[in-house]
Amino acid sequence: MYHGDDSGHLIVFVNGQIIKILFDQKEGKTYNFLIEQQLIELAIEKNNEGYEYVVTPQRPVNNTKPEKTFDKHFWIPLILLLLVLNLVFFILNYLGS
Repeated sequence: MYHGDDSGHLIVFVNGQIIKILFDQKEGKTYNFLIEQQLIELAIEKNNEGYEYVVTPQRPVNNTKPEKTFDKHFWIPLILLLLVLNLVFFILNYLGS
């Protein structure tokens, strides 16, 4: 990260690549960016002596619902299939004897 003292220009590098360029950044502010799958928060706070930088990883937000493997659309046809198979087996045994 580079933050110019006089100009206030801010450049944020990750693994040798520039991910943010901001000009005339002389006040405190918070920025969010992604590094791979992780959300990172960069807080810049101005104090009397200069600037203070705080980097905080954020918890990932899981907006997806868990996948239901066996829901009612699975069980109802299965029960109906078992009932039909039992009925066919019963009829075949009754007619065979």
